[in-house]
Amino acid sequence: MKSLIFASSVLFSLICLASEVEFSISSNEQGSVHLVTVYGSSQSGAELLNTWHDKAESLCPGGISKIEPNSRPIVRDKACSDAIEVKDGKQQCEEIRANVFGKVICNAT
Repeated sequence: MKSLIFASSVLFSLICLASEVEFSISSNEQGSVHLVTVYGSSQSGAELLNTWHDKAESLCPGGISKIEPNSRPIVRDKACSDAIEVKDGKQQCEEIRANVFGKVICNAT
C-alpha cells in the first residue's frame, strides 16, 4: 500500500512539474501527518491553493482530520527576499516563488 501511495505521489509530482508546479512533502513514519508545500511560477500563491488541497487529499485516503495552522495552509505570493543575486551583471533581490504550506493530519484508518 505504501509503495502504491509513493508511486502515485511521484507520478502526480512529475505531472505537476511539467506544468511548473513543484511539491515538497515530509511525512511521519505512519503516513498520518504530512508537511506539504507547493511552489509555482505564478505571481499569486492563491493560484496554487487548489493544487495544495488536491495533494493533501491524495495523501489522506481516509480523509483529512485537521489542517494546520488555523485550519488552512499559509499562502505566500511571489516576493523579493532580503538576499541579493547577480543576473547579467546587475544586482537584484533574490526572488521567492509563490507557495502554499501547511500541515495535514489524516483521519485514522
